[in-house]
Amino acid sequence: MFLNMKKIVAVKVFLISTILLFSSCSKSKDIKSFEAMNTFMTLQSYGSKSKKANLAVENRIRELEDSISTTKEHSYIYDLNNSSNKEIELPQDIYDLLSFSLNISKESNGALNIALYPITSAWGFTTGNYRVPAKEELEELLKFTDFSKIQLLDNRKVKLADGMKIDFGAIGKGFAGDEAIQILREQGVKSAILDLGGNVQVLGAKTDGSDWTIGIKNPWGGPVVAGVRIKNQAVITSGGYERYFTGDDGKNYIHIFDGKTGRPVENEIASVSIITESGLYGDALSTTMFVLGLENACKYWKLHQDFEMLIITNDKNLYYTSGLKDKLSLRYDFNNVFIVQ
Repeated sequence: MFLNMKKIVAVKVFLISTILLFSSCSKSKDIKSFEAMNTFMTLQSYGSKSKKANLAVENRIRELEDSISTTKEHSYIYDLNNSSNKEIELPQDIYDLLSFSLNISKESNGALNIALYPITSAWGFTTGNYRVPAKEELEELLKFTDFSKIQLLDNRKVKLADGMKIDFGAIGKGFAGDEAIQILREQGVKSAILDLGGNVQVLGAKTDGSDWTIGIKNPWGGPVVAGVRIKNQAVITSGGYERYFTGDDGKNYIHIFDGKTGRPVENEIASVSIITESGLYGDALSTTMFVLGLENACKYWKLHQDFEMLIITNDKNLYYTSGLKDKLSLRYDFNNVFIVQ
């Protein structure tokens, strides 16, 4: 089997090219890069306290990784996943994160499902041992993925049914982004841009007062396909091109799963980008909208309209919500462009 994942070098090259879209001219800045949460992260902050602030952000992200990792022994999630039907007390922030996830799961009818860890593990996306499980195996594992069986109890305690395991992989970087922005604000930073493994989140405007322009990656390779102007927002993208493996049958299997079938999602979407103030909300929605598919994602947006969305389809069409009309600049010759309103 052949595995295609974002390599650190490739990510660095992409970050350099993308930062050209939103670089600022201030001399008083600090740039910090590091690896965490299985990805490469870059913090670019402006102001006299930017170096201290970036260090505080890095420390907090590493702390979060130690708290919510599924594989690090004695993280809260590791302990919960291996609790054998016992009640586990969580810190308030992790308990709130779990509660938030379950709310989105209910609203989206399971399009976001943090209880799919048994499924993703079987496919090898958590272990690196990539394989295509048999239908019978998936049917058995699906019995342990009902998120409604996750019990949120009093005093921040949580209980999982036997065989259940959860994973915050779909929302962890978004959560980290919000925590990072809060720390930067507390440290007195007023202008910053964070790239947390493709999750881009900004604090304030550029130092000259203008908007940041964030590039939307081309799902088929090459230069960015669009630029989105933002302030105090996040641009978070989910795409099947980011992480997949090729099976012995020659078919590509992506890392985004349909919780109803236990198989990677197969629909018309190449990538979904969400623009919202909260990185956590954007991270959750990017996965949710991808799983829902084009038609249902548009219906979800029309029902909520508390975020903006840009969808690129496999047939090279672009759909974007009406709130982006004056914020979007196209840099690719799409077959068709549609406004969702």
